[in-house]
Amino acid sequence: MKLHWFALPFIWLLSFEAWGNLGNSNSSSQKEDLNKMLGHLTTQLKEDYDLNLLPQIRVLREQSKQLGEKRLQAKSLLLEGLIRQHFGDYKNSLVLHNDALNIVSGMNAPDLEASIYLALAQLEMSLERFRFAQQLLERAYTLITKRVSAEQVEQLLAEYALWQGTLHIMRGSYRQALSILSSVVSQEQKELSIKLALARAWAHLNIGEHLNASKLLQSVAGEKSALQKNLKLRVRYKLMSAMAFLQDGQFTNAIDEANEALGETFGTRFLTEQSMLQNTLAGAYAQLGDFEQAHLYLKRFAMTEQALNLQKRNNKLLQLEAQYTLAAQKQQLSVLEKDNALQAQQLIQHQQKIDNAHLAQQRGVLGMLLVALVFGFGYWRWQNKRYLTVLKQQVAERTAELAERNKRLQALSFTDSLTGLNNRHYFFSVIDAQVNSSAVATHAATSEKHEMIFCLLDIDHFKKVNDSYGHAAGDTVLQSVADILKQCTRDSDLVIRWGGEEFLMVMPNMTHAEATEAVERVRRQVECFPFVVNEQAIQVTCSIGFAPYPLSNEGGKSLTWEQVLELADNGLYMAKEESRNAWVGLKGLSRPFNAPTEQLISDYKKLISNGQLLASTSYET
Repeated sequence: MKLHWFALPFIWLLSFEAWGNLGNSNSSSQKEDLNKMLGHLTTQLKEDYDLNLLPQIRVLREQSKQLGEKRLQAKSLLLEGLIRQHFGDYKNSLVLHNDALNIVSGMNAPDLEASIYLALAQLEMSLERFRFAQQLLERAYTLITKRVSAEQVEQLLAEYALWQGTLHIMRGSYRQALSILSSVVSQEQKELSIKLALARAWAHLNIGEHLNASKLLQSVAGEKSALQKNLKLRVRYKLMSAMAFLQDGQFTNAIDEANEALGETFGTRFLTEQSMLQNTLAGAYAQLGDFEQAHLYLKRFAMTEQALNLQKRNNKLLQLEAQYTLAAQKQQLSVLEKDNALQAQQLIQHQQKIDNAHLAQQRGVLGMLLVALVFGFGYWRWQNKRYLTVLKQQVAERTAELAERNKRLQALSFTDSLTGLNNRHYFFSVIDAQVNSSAVATHAATSEKHEMIFCLLDIDHFKKVNDSYGHAAGDTVLQSVADILKQCTRDSDLVIRWGGEEFLMVMPNMTHAEATEAVERVRRQVECFPFVVNEQAIQVTCSIGFAPYPLSNEGGKSLTWEQVLELADNGLYMAKEESRNAWVGLKGLSRPFNAPTEQLISDYKKLISNGQLLASTSYET
């Protein structure tokens, strides 16, 4: 969760301009700074999809909007959409991509419009909606070949070929994929050239041509610097290499390569790669006759596939089911209304026929028939009202059923399946309301300062637990820690599975002294808890960092809750660096701090040492 050091000067510059000093600098210089900021963010995004990039991207978008730079604004929307897509937030990613497309549609920027269509195609491919992805790729190709300038065509055609070939591979058309992927070569960008080569190698391996795949992988192996920077490319390269060794009969090499790649996927969202690596390892061990290891990796492969299926169901199937149910209900109501109107029309026609027939009969018979008709009409009205009452009851029941389905769907998307705690998606949906509510409570307090405490907890040496006892043991530890946090917090506190072995606690209406007691209680409970894995007792400890909200500098400018969360993260890292099994809690400023807010974050430890930041620790400093 640390911010990269080289991005800090640009964040400071953009934040300073947002506070009202934009007019004091030259317009061309501002645009140049924004373009540099975009370049750095794009580079960081290629290396790691980090949620900490979101505040920087939003600052870039706001500044671009103030300067009227629509192109930069659209690119910032596209960057945020890619990050949200990586973390499974497909709904907001689609909204952001479409917002960028709306901005670009009024401009003469066919290259940027084609890039947005390619990004939307990637999103549809992630949801396995291949028909929509193909339509978007065709729109991008039309723009590239008919409207994009000559100097940009080669690069965009290479990107189009990459995703068109990938779509063919996902559909099983490997020969067609090879035809597309072999038609272009990207000389300008090494990363794109590597992606094209890996996609071709993937297609060759799927049709058993491991020699051709090996030649492509040898050419990729020469690009060590590009592979070192990009984790996903490195994992894909090692996966392809392991599959090629397996097909070539080099089973030991396949195992070594796959194990190395699998180790790099821990703590990431690369479930697809993990599944393929585990399947490759199972096949290699089976060929070597080590059926125990083969069975182990087959079990892990099955568990990963189950997680992938659950992820796909959460992202697509349940939403489609809810939409289908609503549409079906509306259609059924429409049919019932039409049927009711038809019955009424038929009854009126029948009544007219009876009236015409009775005119020719005697008055006595006519009177009797009229009485019978009135009675029949009254009975029909009664039956009709009764029918409508039943129909309304059915509609109410189906509406309640749909509401319950939507409620379950929302609960599923807001809950971490392993620990039962709320996840990041839930946190981002409620934190603004929590912060506003805490601000009102703090303003109303008169006797003692009450604050909202942001607290981050990380399990010490968790990787050793996974490596020594297996991932099932790690899951047991995570579940036990989650239970401890539930027991040690109040009903009003938020407890979040933040990711991996990290947990977030948001504790409103609490003093610093109460916060120290709470985190110390959590630390002791974790330290003393009898964790049992594989019928063996192990000791687990944790490190904690926390910070209060609100917090202000000398100019009266309050830090955002995102910045306070970063301060809590700095405290967590300081506790790990200094001691472990410890906590560091920020209390406030000892005196007014006349410096940019970002310096509080970057010089956290130094400011505590010289007394400008007041902090409590569970160890002697």
